[in-house]
Amino acid sequence: MPVIMNLSKTKYGVLEGISSVELYENGKIKECSVNKENVLITPVGNLIPQYRDDDVRNKYIKSLSFYENGNIKKIALHKQTVVKSGFGPVKAELITFYESGKIKRLFPLNGKITAYWTEENEYEMAVPQEFIFPFGKIKKKVISILYYETGNIKSLTLWPKELLTIDTPAGKLGIRYGIGMYPDGGLRACEPAYPILINTPIGEISAFDVEASGISGDKNSLNFNEDGSIKSIITSTDSIEVTKKSGKRIQFEPGLRPSMLGEEGMDIIPLKVEFYEDKIRINENNVYVTGDCSFTIKNNILKKLSSCSDCSKCNGCR
Repeated sequence: MPVIMNLSKTKYGVLEGISSVELYENGKIKECSVNKENVLITPVGNLIPQYRDDDVRNKYIKSLSFYENGNIKKIALHKQTVVKSGFGPVKAELITFYESGKIKRLFPLNGKITAYWTEENEYEMAVPQEFIFPFGKIKKKVISILYYETGNIKSLTLWPKELLTIDTPAGKLGIRYGIGMYPDGGLRACEPAYPILINTPIGEISAFDVEASGISGDKNSLNFNEDGSIKSIITSTDSIEVTKKSGKRIQFEPGLRPSMLGEEGMDIIPLKVEFYEDKIRINENNVYVTGDCSFTIKNNILKKLSSCSDCSKCNGCR
């Protein structure tokens, strides 16, 4: 293995036991796995990449990946390790980095969900973490933390069972899945735990995304501008009628499609509404000047939020 041996030197130390490797065109390591213990000296602490996958929780993933400049891009850690973040020390099993070397996303746990190791098993291992923001203190179990390159937190992704109540520009709201912040810590986005009426520039709209997956807390159905005004909203139940000065009316409402579960029921395609300057955009392509139109909103025209039959895991139909 002479080529791999020549490549074993990195900015963070010499890698031993490289078992597989992918290279950039310039010959530098793009990603690799190792089968021996290595200690990498990094700005966020001493990190040991995963070198065995014989545990029921271990994912079969590459131990390390690098940017073309040699800076670390991602590391799967052999065990949960305390690292230095812009928000203080945090325990992690998987970390991704910006090309500059700053932490991008951090996962406290990174277990493989199978029949032998369930999401419930992984959730039980999770430990609540405390965060303090201008809008309040949060202490919950998180799946991941996304950082700005400055080190400030950009978003938190919560475990599906975790619900929280926070003060928002729209009032005190119950939140599921995650929240997003501006660089100064102000609330940027959140995912309502249940349909809630929100005052918007065109009237009250019920905010709730029945399709929200909880994969990332960075994308949510209720978004605010930095001044606290409503930037965008997703509704799964309401219709909006736009009336132009000419008298022409255009009706918008959540769509329907056959259930992904293969049942007779229908799944809802939520409606997205964005507000900017003196305009409103509905479902990406329909833009109207608010001063040139009037808007009529009908709440709860769709009573059934989903054809899902497993209500034990849903917080939405309340």
